[in-house]
Amino acid sequence: MTALTTKARIVGLGMVAASCGAPAIAADAAPWLPIIVYHQIRSAADGPPDSLEVISLQRFEAQLRYLHDQGYATLSADEVVDFVHGGKPPGAKIVAIHFDDGWKSAQLALPVLDRYGFKATFWVIAGTGISWPHMDWDEVQAIARNPRYDIQSHTMTHPWKQNDTLVDWVDGRTPGKGENQARWELAESRRVLGEKLGRPIAYLAWPGGRYNERLIGFATASGYRALFTIDAGVNRPGGDPLRLRRTMIHGGCEDRVFAQILRDGVYRDCESTVAGDDRPGPVH
Repeated sequence: MTALTTKARIVGLGMVAASCGAPAIAADAAPWLPIIVYHQIRSAADGPPDSLEVISLQRFEAQLRYLHDQGYATLSADEVVDFVHGGKPPGAKIVAIHFDDGWKSAQLALPVLDRYGFKATFWVIAGTGISWPHMDWDEVQAIARNPRYDIQSHTMTHPWKQNDTLVDWVDGRTPGKGENQARWELAESRRVLGEKLGRPIAYLAWPGGRYNERLIGFATASGYRALFTIDAGVNRPGGDPLRLRRTMIHGGCEDRVFAQILRDGVYRDCESTVAGDDRPGPVH
């Protein structure tokens, strides 16, 4: 995911959730499920700066150490869907860890995940998201062989640019693109990934978090059983598996902000957060 428009959408969704008053979570409430999303991981000081799309390996390690020390159990994509359908969670504290776009640098997360025995889901762009700077098929298939890891669909080309998203296509705002092209993005990604991995692909994450009712219909017709958004908030039993909530983790967020995100699932834009204040930052 890229672009200021996407960032504004994420921050805006977070502000809406905050302004509406994210529901207070009682100590005896049923477990809630935050899904946290990473993109690129930086291992060198001269790499891309902390942002919506980048987190340092050091900070990523600290966040996963926090999850381990606090007793969090991690959920696979199947377990996320089962939880929403009312299945019994594996612990009082649960979280799902996701990596969007299939960046090659996301492989830096694997030793950290292995250290704690954590599960994770990797969302792969099956067409343009293969080969540098993304993982190649050998790397994707190696991850898929680990039973703690999922590979799922992030479409074929990840349309995200302003006026050139899947929503724009089906609403007739993008010349040369329409419903047929949107259907192909969803169905072909599922087909290609299934062929490469030798198993059915059940889940889709929307590029840029943008979707509408028609796209949900296309996705379910293509065979997807659950759909993952970047809508703010946490997931609870009885929620909608076609609108699962996920929260992007900004690479500049301090530990206390990360802890708050686990409680309410609201994105924090840590580039614009005033020191000492963990409320969502303003839209740029």
